[in-house]
Amino acid sequence: MPSTTDRALSTPLKVLLYSLLGLLSLFIVIAAVRLAFGLFFGLIGIVLGLLSLAATIGFLVAVGYAVYWVVSNVFGQDEATASTTDMSQTQTTHTTDAPSTDETDPVNRLSERYANGEITEAELERRLEQVLDEPSLDGSEATASEQNRELN
Repeated sequence: MPSTTDRALSTPLKVLLYSLLGLLSLFIVIAAVRLAFGLFFGLIGIVLGLLSLAATIGFLVAVGYAVYWVVSNVFGQDEATASTTDMSQTQTTHTTDAPSTDETDPVNRLSERYANGEITEAELERRLEQVLDEPSLDGSEATASEQNRELN
């Protein structure tokens, strides 16, 4: 059986060992908590960084679109001009696909030129008088080149 002296010496040693074990356990718990908080706040930092990147890209896209809109309105065609241009191109294509009206009927050609604003009303009347006073267009009395020269 151990003596009282041994028991007395062993009690402070036990207290020292248990306190060291408690201190080591406290350090392990603190390290684990620190690691958990580090991971948590690191994840929050990554999420906030991605949100910041998305916001920056969205802002740049919005500014780019605003610049595009302003430039297209300042230097681009408006809708009325674009539709008029498209219509005139369609009419040009349509008239070039159809048989030439100046070979068949100079009156129709003059009417179209007046309608398109190429000639004035006075010029239309003068040229119509010339066409109506000329011989027939069947080619027996005048060539097409002569009539085109006079119409233009």
